[in-house]
Amino acid sequence: MVQIWLQIGVVGMILGSLVFGFGASRAADRRWQILYTLNFFICLIAAGLYLAMSLGLGFQVIYDRPTFWVRYITWFCSTPLLILDLAFLGRTNLPITCSLIGANAYMIATGFVGAITPKPMNQIWYLVSCGAFIATLYLLLKPYRSQAEQHYPHAKQVFRKLLTAHVVLWTLYPVVWILAATGLGVLSQGYETMGYTLLDLASKVGFGFLSLNSLYQLESQKV
Repeated sequence: MVQIWLQIGVVGMILGSLVFGFGASRAADRRWQILYTLNFFICLIAAGLYLAMSLGLGFQVIYDRPTFWVRYITWFCSTPLLILDLAFLGRTNLPITCSLIGANAYMIATGFVGAITPKPMNQIWYLVSCGAFIATLYLLLKPYRSQAEQHYPHAKQVFRKLLTAHVVLWTLYPVVWILAATGLGVLSQGYETMGYTLLDLASKVGFGFLSLNSLYQLESQKV
């Protein structure tokens, strides 16, 4: 089951990379080219992750817990590009963008420490990571949203849809973490892999298409 879901991840991310890469090469407008390119590299990084995991790389049994630690390296590289997706669409200023990237990096780094720390000490790092996640959510739902709606007062619904999808998907990651072997051990490795793969496909390929649709709506409203 684990290998099947990893292979699904490889195929899904490669297809996403091809679609976004083709779009970037064909885009005549600079805004579309930037957004396509960001989504291309998000999926390309994730494709590399799933290829590595499907080949048995980046895996180790840590404190009797089977762990794909390479996930955290990939998330550390790809999630800043997702934030840049949002920042580009919302015309977010540099302080807010840097704060989002910093809080996100701290969240992933402390989540990684929790994954390689023995129980029950790893739960402390999980809580620290959740604290950084809450800070990230605050930055998205308050200053980011406020600034985006100031720039696009007639497109508030576009950003509400964008943020709702982002928040829901990212909230499910710590849920899988705490239910998997890293936390309560409710999920087997197979179901953990399935959960992360589905979330990765939705938050990278799916969110990429949503970001493109958001740009289309912004341009159709001439904002």
